[in-house]
Amino acid sequence: MKCANHRAEAEAVCAYCGRALCAECNRASPSQRTACSATCAAALKADAAVELIIQKSAQSARASALNCYLGGGIFVATGVFAAVIMPAPFLILFPPALGIVLIISGVAFGKAAKRQTPESSA
Repeated sequence: MKCANHRAEAEAVCAYCGRALCAECNRASPSQRTACSATCAAALKADAAVELIIQKSAQSARASALNCYLGGGIFVATGVFAAVIMPAPFLILFPPALGIVLIISGVAFGKAAKRQTPESSA
C-alpha cells in the first residue's frame, strides 16, 4: 500500500479516515492512535470523549439498577414483616407495592445499561 500524500510505502493507516501513511506522515493523536492530520486527530479525541460519556452513562445505569433492586427488596421485606408482626392494611400493602415498582425500575435500568454497553467490551 502506498502513502496517500507521498506515494512512498505505507507503514500505518489513519485510525479515523483510513488513509495510508508513510513514516513522514505518521503522527500519533493525543489518544495515541495514528492520525493523518490535525482534523482527524481532533475527531479521534472527540470520539474518545463520546465513548467515555457512554461508558459512564452505562456505569450509572448499572448502579441505579442495583439501588432499585436493594430498595425494592427492603420494601417488600418490610411488607412481609408488617403482615407478620402488626397487621395494618396500609403497612401490608403500601411498602410491597413500592418495592415492586422499584424492582421493575431496576430491571429497566439494567436493560438500559446493557443497551449502552459497547459491543467490544460486553
